[in-house]
Amino acid sequence: MWILCVVSLTLWSADNLDLAIGSPLKGSLSTGVSELDIKVPCIKGDYLAGYLDSVGSALSLDVINAEGKMLRQLIHNKTGKNHFYLVAENCPEIWRLSGMGTYKIELEAQVSISEQVPPKIDSPLSPRINALENALKQGNTTDKFWVDVEKSGTPIIEKIPSGTLMTFLARGEYSNVKLLGGPSNDHEPLKQLGQSDTWYRSFVVPADTQLSYQIAPNVPYPPFSGFARRVAIKAVAQQDPYNHFPWPDPRVDKYSNYSTIKLSPPTKEPSILPIETDEKGTLSTFSFSSNTLANTRDITVYTPVITSPNPLLLYIFDAQKYLELVKLPKILDQLIAQKKIPPVIAVFISNPDAAARANELPANNLFADVLANELAPQINKKLNISIPNTRTIIAGSSYGGLAATSIALRHPHIFGNVISMSGSFWWAPQEQRITSQHYIANRFITMPQKPIRFFLSAGLFENSRYVGDGILETNRHLRDVLLAKGYTTYHKEYSAGHDYFSWRDIIADGLLTLFPKM
Repeated sequence: MWILCVVSLTLWSADNLDLAIGSPLKGSLSTGVSELDIKVPCIKGDYLAGYLDSVGSALSLDVINAEGKMLRQLIHNKTGKNHFYLVAENCPEIWRLSGMGTYKIELEAQVSISEQVPPKIDSPLSPRINALENALKQGNTTDKFWVDVEKSGTPIIEKIPSGTLMTFLARGEYSNVKLLGGPSNDHEPLKQLGQSDTWYRSFVVPADTQLSYQIAPNVPYPPFSGFARRVAIKAVAQQDPYNHFPWPDPRVDKYSNYSTIKLSPPTKEPSILPIETDEKGTLSTFSFSSNTLANTRDITVYTPVITSPNPLLLYIFDAQKYLELVKLPKILDQLIAQKKIPPVIAVFISNPDAAARANELPANNLFADVLANELAPQINKKLNISIPNTRTIIAGSSYGGLAATSIALRHPHIFGNVISMSGSFWWAPQEQRITSQHYIANRFITMPQKPIRFFLSAGLFENSRYVGDGILETNRHLRDVLLAKGYTTYHKEYSAGHDYFSWRDIIADGLLTLFPKM
């Protein structure tokens, strides 16, 4: 029997650490007790969803075995309210909470496997899948096919008359398999080949496609609707065991990693990757509090080892992602050392929590004013240098691209350059979403031209899935508006999706485009 509910908080004592529907846990961890093991009664295959809420301090939540070894990282070093999704494997599950600070853990949904019914799907065959199907009809097994796949890696890439065919695979006795992060910009189901252990899904893609993805076997299908059902894929999405290029860190559990594919025709320039160099910049972090926003966040400043009397100043959102996943400091080290761009000082702006990000980044004038009137003066004081707006860049991806654009429009005297990667320009205030598909573009139309230069990018796989325009379409429209208004605007589209894996190259491309080192 499935259950979905949110109930009022119950305080549990240290002697009662079972976590179940209707029985949230609340307490605090301190220096003396910085770890807490929690028992989660379940049956193997149960879909579990809930959240960890922490106030002011970063906490982690891991699934562990009887020996205390981490099996899965649910939440890693985060503050605020963060959701988790998983399928129970070793029941009862033992979860370990660690860190210091107050917490609330609530299990919002627990759905048995018997209540999950996946849909039926169809998919075109690749030549190799077609050959395997014929071999199965002749009584052969899939063993030789999978030996070859293990050597060559996944996804399978084939040339067909209509272009490049990319086929994603999974092997196992599953009830269903989905693809997260594929070229369709959706959660695509894979099709089982007959009654075999082979699942597949093929796409015709551009010859320079790059993306990261995960394979999701036995995706739960809880009897919910909308977003609550869609996010269930996070419970099982994991790196592809047959892909040779996991990212970002294979040492962590398989659910925290992605698999990658990067097709590079001979005519394409080599990618900018975060490699090591001897000329490494330094990182320093300070705490930034704003009474206006009533919150505190970490600000990390990257200072290049190569100095300049006239450096660039880069502000970028989603600090944790760009520090740990994109590894932007290493990319800057490389670009600066190779003299491809001038020396850059980078300011990484973190989010207090997920809720603050969702509130602050989408064209929030209050947040824009705090950056311009509170943070920027602090940065100038710490640097002991005044960098003009013509050499100051504000950058971000997704909501961060939206924020960078709207903040520069409001404070062009500080932020004179914008790098927007897959900017969420489909966004509009709640009261205008029915009447306006292009809220930000309309703001540019109604305002006089400002002294701002733009680098806009979007992925070809970011087209609209549902009603209205998606990231690709709204970026194209904004480009047209900016050019019509006379703004210096560079616009590039990549054979990619909404993906930090591709944003590694794109942030470098934006810097190279706006400030090439002559």
